[in-house]
Amino acid sequence: MIGILAIVVGAFWLGTQRELVQRFSQWGYFSSFLISLIGSATVILPAPGLALILALGAHLNPVLLGIVAGFGSGLGELSGYLAGKAGRNLVSGEGRFTAFLHQMTTRFTTPALFILAILPLPIFDFAGILAGALRMPVLRFLAVVISGKIIKHALAAYLGAEFFEMVLTRYGF
Repeated sequence: MIGILAIVVGAFWLGTQRELVQRFSQWGYFSSFLISLIGSATVILPAPGLALILALGAHLNPVLLGIVAGFGSGLGELSGYLAGKAGRNLVSGEGRFTAFLHQMTTRFTTPALFILAILPLPIFDFAGILAGALRMPVLRFLAVVISGKIIKHALAAYLGAEFFEMVLTRYGF
């Protein structure tokens, strides 16, 4: 809940900073890709990438912005996945309980990753680490995560476009 509030406050602040947002929008879609990539690559630490996408939605095509930012964000999530894959050797793979836990988590990993990729929650890093630790195939991980991130970023860009249009016309910022 605090993460969502921070995104909304950050996006509103960015919306009032026309010069800053216009500077980012001059870089176009490349800036959204780069910010989303870096923002998602920071494991555990929050980054303001989604707030910028909300603000850029008022200046760029929301659908194309969602696709480009979703790809950047999905590729950035590889850092958590690789951390989980590297840490896999630290966990013992023996025992009936471990086998049961592995079976249950692998069954639900794909739909859970997709849903978590859409939601603006900071817990996705843990899901990426778990997917790597479970040795989910990297191409499946990328396909699922990028698909969810595209949906999330396109919705954010569209909401940002509508919200900032309403605020700018009503309050004249």
